[in-house]
Amino acid sequence: MKLSISKKLILSFLGLTFVVLFSTLGLARWSFEKGFLDYVNALEETRLQLLAASLSREYINADRSWSTVTKQRFEDMLWEHAPEHLNEENRPGRRPPPAFMRPGSELSSARPIGRHPPREAMGPPTALYSVDDQRIAGALPPLADIRLIKVSVLVDGKPVGELRTAPRRPFSLSQEAAFSRQQWMTSALIGFVSLLLAAVLSLWLTRVLLAPIRRAISGIAQLSHGDYSMRLNERRTDELGQLMDNLDRLAYKLEENRSSRQRWLADISHELRTPLTVLTGEIESMKDGIRPLDMTQVLSLDQEITRLRRLVDDLYELSVSDVGGLRYNFTSVDIQQNVITAVEAISVRADDKNIELKVIGDVAGMLSADSQRLDQLFINLLENSLAYTDAHGRIEISLGTRADKIVIRIQDTLPSVDVDDCEKLFEPLYRHELSRNRRTAGAGLGLAICRNIVDAHQGSISAFPSELGGVCIELVFPITVEK
Repeated sequence: MKLSISKKLILSFLGLTFVVLFSTLGLARWSFEKGFLDYVNALEETRLQLLAASLSREYINADRSWSTVTKQRFEDMLWEHAPEHLNEENRPGRRPPPAFMRPGSELSSARPIGRHPPREAMGPPTALYSVDDQRIAGALPPLADIRLIKVSVLVDGKPVGELRTAPRRPFSLSQEAAFSRQQWMTSALIGFVSLLLAAVLSLWLTRVLLAPIRRAISGIAQLSHGDYSMRLNERRTDELGQLMDNLDRLAYKLEENRSSRQRWLADISHELRTPLTVLTGEIESMKDGIRPLDMTQVLSLDQEITRLRRLVDDLYELSVSDVGGLRYNFTSVDIQQNVITAVEAISVRADDKNIELKVIGDVAGMLSADSQRLDQLFINLLENSLAYTDAHGRIEISLGTRADKIVIRIQDTLPSVDVDDCEKLFEPLYRHELSRNRRTAGAGLGLAICRNIVDAHQGSISAFPSELGGVCIELVFPITVEK
């Protein structure tokens, strides 16, 4: 049978509580018994010390001998110093013991059998031994490996005998047993109440702990069904909060990617439809005899077919670069020469638009790169600047180094781009001004391809407003070999 996580948590809490409670109560019980028995044995040692003082006086009164300490006399003295009387030893107004319990009384040697006190009331079995280890009175049960409690009987500071008794281990008296049972019942009641409280707290904690997890599971279910608008919006600082923040970011990215994919498909469809519509219109016109089939119309058709082919080639190249399918042949390259080659390639078109091209600075290092891909990179960037720079403007390419990096900036004049839109320039098919002539500006795939080429060379590319009034594209590459 499979258990839900809530039941597992409840059972875990209860199991942990039971183990801790059982261990705690067991240790408390062991500590109680040990401490209580140590206390009883300490009282026993006190009793023996008082008995030793009485025996010392008895020894002196008998002319320093043990002749008067008979079995009956020793039992009387044991009864006189029984545990029940220790706390009343010096109490004012204490009722004197019966005549048969008074030391030296006539009745002490002739106590009626029925008046004999219970043996357990006189304390543990106790015996008196002489200095030469001879038993004088009392008796000890057979003992094995038990450390006896011993108290010396002193006269003038010298031992004349020794009292010996066995330490008490089990609860022998009825009062002690009753007290022990009461403690057991109290411990059992505490354990039951604690387990009941643990069960209630386990239910509450399980609901509290599982509530955010259930919300996260529900959010994941929504994501799996395509609802990317889901947001948990939890304000937590623990690990669950981090998990929910990651889920929110995942939902945002999925929604953004879906929107981007939809926009991408719409833009591609539009880009493909434009030349196809022009081709279809011109061919229909020629078929209907509206336009003659001459070289002008052939060149117009060729222009649209060329544009369509370039769009398809760009789409293919972008898709290949996105999956890392472009081939690179890395060698030591003088990147400054690639920049000059790209400038020369577009210089004629720049002159036609009256746009000035200017290269400033130089670099002091070589780059491990694919020279053909770098040519493609710089031509795409310069073509983009040339397409989006007003006539009679300027494009400035600056080269330099920063630490161990090669830094290249391509800046142009008006028009410019908002700071918030700069990074969007590298998205496929993105244009800052949708009203621009698409046949002039291109399909908007060049910068996306440029970013993939730069990433393949372990570099970085970024865009921001230019000091010249337009857009500045900054390229940073690591220097691999000094010139």
